Amino acid sequence: MKKSTSALAWIALLVVGCSSDSGKTAPTPADTAGASDVPTPGTAPGESMDFGDLEPGSEDELAGESCLGETRATEQIGLDLFIMLDTSGSMLDVLPGQAAGGATKWDSVRGALEEFVQSPDTADIGIGLQYFPQIEADVPFSCETNDQCGAFGPCSNSLCVIAVSQDDPNDQNPPLTFLRITDDGPRPCVDSGDCNGPNETCQTIAGECVIPPFLFADVPNGSFLNMNPDPNGPLQSPVCSQQSDCAGLPGTSCDQLGICEDLANFCTPNLACAGGGGCFELPSTCVSQTKCDAGDYSTPAVAISAAPDRSTAIITSLTNQAPNGLTPTGPALEGALTQARAWAQEHPDRQVVTLLVTDGFPTECAPIEIPDIAALAQSAATAPRPVRTFVVGVFSDIDLQGDGQARLNALARAGDTERALIVNTAGDVTRDFLAALDAVRTTSLSCDFALEGSGVLDFGSVNLRVTDASGTQTPLFNVDNFVGCGADGNGWYYVRDAGGTPTQIRVCPGACEELQSGAATAELQIGCATLIR
Repeated sequence: MKKSTSALAWIALLVVGCSSDSGKTAPTPADTAGASDVPTPGTAPGESMDFGDLEPGSEDELAGESCLGETRATEQIGLDLFIMLDTSGSMLDVLPGQAAGGATKWDSVRGALEEFVQSPDTADIGIGLQYFPQIEADVPFSCETNDQCGAFGPCSNSLCVIAVSQDDPNDQNPPLTFLRITDDGPRPCVDSGDCNGPNETCQTIAGECVIPPFLFADVPNGSFLNMNPDPNGPLQSPVCSQQSDCAGLPGTSCDQLGICEDLANFCTPNLACAGGGGCFELPSTCVSQTKCDAGDYSTPAVAISAAPDRSTAIITSLTNQAPNGLTPTGPALEGALTQARAWAQEHPDRQVVTLLVTDGFPTECAPIEIPDIAALAQSAATAPRPVRTFVVGVFSDIDLQGDGQARLNALARAGDTERALIVNTAGDVTRDFLAALDAVRTTSLSCDFALEGSGVLDFGSVNLRVTDASGTQTPLFNVDNFVGCGADGNGWYYVRDAGGTPTQIRVCPGACEELQSGAATAELQIGCATLIR
C-alpha cells in the first residue's frame, strides 16, 4: 500500500510578535500554564480579538498586518490507537453469498486487522486491543438447561411466558395457540415460582416462530422482516435494533434476533409453531455470563505499543479469540475510553484515539441506549486532554434500516469524528474494513499537529488559517473544544497536557476533511491576537 502524505506534513510556523510590540518578552511556562482556550477579547498586542463574522482576510487589518518572522516546518504527531473489537456470537454469521461453512464476518475483520498491523504505513502507530463481550470464566459457550449454567444461570432459553389463543383468520379449528413473553419484558426463570400470576409459566423455549401478518394491523408498513424460508411466505416479525424501537408496542422487548418479542410465537419441545412455519432456533446462553463492569474492559488484551513485535502479539491474540455472547457496548466503550485517556495523560507528545468496531447494537449491560453511550464518548472528546472515538459498523442493509445509520453516526459525532464508517456485509468485507482502518489513520494524522515551543508561547497570539487549491486563504476561529466547532466545522482547539498547558492543536471536522483530502494546506501563525468565534 502506498504511504499517503498528510496535508499537514508541512505547517508554516511564524514565530514573532506583532511589530507594535516587537520588544515584548515571551511569557514563561508559569505565565501561560493556566491560559484559557478562548482568551478575553481585546485589541492590544497579545490579546485575543473576537471578530465575529468578518470576511476572510479582514482580520489582518484589525489585528495588525506587520507580523514578521521566520517560518519552520513541524512534524506530524505520533498516533496511538486503542481498538475495542466486537466478538459477540453474531460475528460468526456467514457472509451473504457464502455457502454453509463459508467465510464469516469474523474471518474478514480479523484478516483486515492482521493486514493493517503488518502494513509499513502503520509501523510508527501504537496499537492496542481489547474485545467485548468479556465472559465469566468457566461458563459454557452455550446452554440447553439451567443446570449447565450453575451460578451464572438461568439459561436464556427458560422464560416466563403466557399462553394466548387467537382465532385462525381462515376460521379453522382449533384456535391458534401462541406463547408470549410477560408484560414486564423477558424474564429468565428456573421454575414457574419465578413468574408472576397464575397465567405465567416457566417454559424452555426451543426457538421463535414467524407470525401471521394479521397480528400487525397497527404496525407501520416497512417495519417487518420476512423470516419464512419461503420468500413468498406470509410470516413476518417486527424488526428492532434497540429497546426503544419497541416502545410503541406495550410489553415488548428487542430480542437477540432483532425482533420485538411481545408478538413472538415461541416454540417449545412440546409446542410447534401455530399456523405453520418453522421453529427458528434461538441461541441460548447463561444470562449472567457477560461481564458488565467497565473495569473489565479497560485493561488491554494487547497493550498499546509501536514496538516491532506488536503486530505478532496482536495477530496471536486475534487467532486465539473465539466469538461468543451478546453485545455490552456501554461498558466496553467506557472501558476503552478509560484506557485511552490514561494513556494520553502519560504520553502528552502523542495523539490517542479510540476505535469502536461493532456488528450490532447494544443488547445488555447499562448503559444500553445510544444517547447514554454517546455521552461517554462526548465526555472523553471534550476533556482538556481530549480523546476521540471513531466508530466502524460491520452491518447488513437490514441492520441499517430505519435509523440504524443515524444511531451509529450519533456515537461518532459525540466522539468528535463526524460520522460512522460502514462496512456493508454484502460487499468485500476484508477490503472495505481495511479501507475504514486506513481512513481512521489518515484522518488522525492530517488534523492534529504539535505546538512547538508551547512552554513559552502566548496563547492569546496563536492563529490558524487554511489555503485552498485556488490560493484563497480562510482564517479558522479558535474554540473551546469540538462542541464549539459549529455547523460548518471550520475551527480549531487546543489539546492540553496533564498540567493544562496546550501542547497540540486539533482541527475541527469540517476543516479536517478538506485537509485530509489534500485540497487545502494549513498555516499556523504566532504573534497576533487570536481570532475567536
